[in-house]
Amino acid sequence: MGVAVFAAGYLLSPEGTGPTPAIAAANGVTFPPLGQLEHYTTVRRGVTREHMLTSRAALDAIKAGRPVPVGTHVVLVDYQSDVLTRYLVAQKMGEGIDDWQYQWFWPDQSIKADENIAQCYACHQRSRRERQFMFTFGDALSFDGSPPT
Repeated sequence: MGVAVFAAGYLLSPEGTGPTPAIAAANGVTFPPLGQLEHYTTVRRGVTREHMLTSRAALDAIKAGRPVPVGTHVVLVDYQSDVLTRYLVAQKMGEGIDDWQYQWFWPDQSIKADENIAQCYACHQRSRRERQFMFTFGDALSFDGSPPT
């Protein structure tokens, strides 16, 4: 999986110590207005092509060394052999550094409700904290506004 994003949500653990993975339907991630997001990089691996999108405000915050704003969406648009397969969406839900939730959407923008998101948290929350949980943080940081190829 490419970036930051994406495949469901979390609930706070009973102790309040952090995220506990949950099934996709249990979170508040919304499908973003794709036309308002910037396509800041493309990741290619074999037949997989992933377009990465986020808001101009998020890109500006990253460049300034600040946390992205609450409500930010980071979207992985997943193509397999040039066919749109899914959208993986991460959304910043609160002010805390760990306040990200993930969701998996079908091409028709409906939620894949039975997706187990433990794998999203296992990778993003474990290894990308200093990079706002984004695997394409460096690409976001260096994005100059030119369309990626």
